[in-house]
Amino acid sequence: MGEGGEGELVSRRVVDALNASGWATPVLIRHGRTGPGSLQLDITDAAALRASLENAWGVVNCITSSVGAISGGAAALFAAARALSDPPRIVYVSSQSVYGEASGDVDEASPPVGSLSAYGAAKVAAEREAAGAPSVVILRPGIIYGPGSSQWSERVAEWLVHHRLGDLGRAGDGYCNLVYVDDLIDAIMRALEGAGLSGKTFNLSLPQPPTWNEYFIQYAKALGAVPVSRITRRRLAIETKLLAPPLKILQMLAQKSLPRASRFVPEPIPPSAAQLFRQEIRMSVRAAETTLGMRWMGLREGLAAAADSYLGQTRGPRQR
Repeated sequence: MGEGGEGELVSRRVVDALNASGWATPVLIRHGRTGPGSLQLDITDAAALRASLENAWGVVNCITSSVGAISGGAAALFAAARALSDPPRIVYVSSQSVYGEASGDVDEASPPVGSLSAYGAAKVAAEREAAGAPSVVILRPGIIYGPGSSQWSERVAEWLVHHRLGDLGRAGDGYCNLVYVDDLIDAIMRALEGAGLSGKTFNLSLPQPPTWNEYFIQYAKALGAVPVSRITRRRLAIETKLLAPPLKILQMLAQKSLPRASRFVPEPIPPSAAQLFRQEIRMSVRAAETTLGMRWMGLREGLAAAADSYLGQTRGPRQR
């Protein structure tokens, strides 16, 4: 099950991994729409979900669209699972946003701190629905990056190439809990196949995450977007507080009336991103390493792959 943003990327990659595994025949379920090789379904309809799960061995939920679909879909999915005599293994892909405004080191038992975003609150509600449901494993990825990541690789590349982001000074000293997309897919496959994992939750991130400044600077160099710009606090405030709202409106209007022209509208840098750049949260991944056996893509290699993918789409492969 997957839709919207990074959920679409993850769902496609999971389908590819399952097809390559030789032991599964995947079916991609999309909420309210269909496409090649996929099934259209109202994911908030527990009865419809129960019927579709009757012969399923496992389910991966990576819905990241509207907050209503996230929380309502989870409630329906786990209700359907509880109604089955032989429920499938469910891997629920949550988010680091469930920790709210927490800072310092957090593990899977750490509670939310401060205010939650609407997205974070929906993920918390979904995790609560999972409590008590049979055969559920929860994964909490940090910042998903790598080839195909629209949120944290392609969008960030646009900002860096056009020198709208760079070295943010103190405004970028928060930790960037990066998880390479292939590592997330690996964790999902391990959670589907592993024994004795029901009821467990796992953080997914680099064990020693870079700061956002380190991420931006290293990624800019991989992209060839040098010299790396120094972005003052005032300039960042102009981007996030003054320019972001009208750019978002223009983007929405263009997508509705002139879809082909929407790609020429600069991507806004939302205020929520600026808040994240300052958040000094580091996710402990000891449980993922010891129980799931996770190992991680190195940052340099991951950034090189993300840069090659972005540049390949825009002007051909990067020359080394």
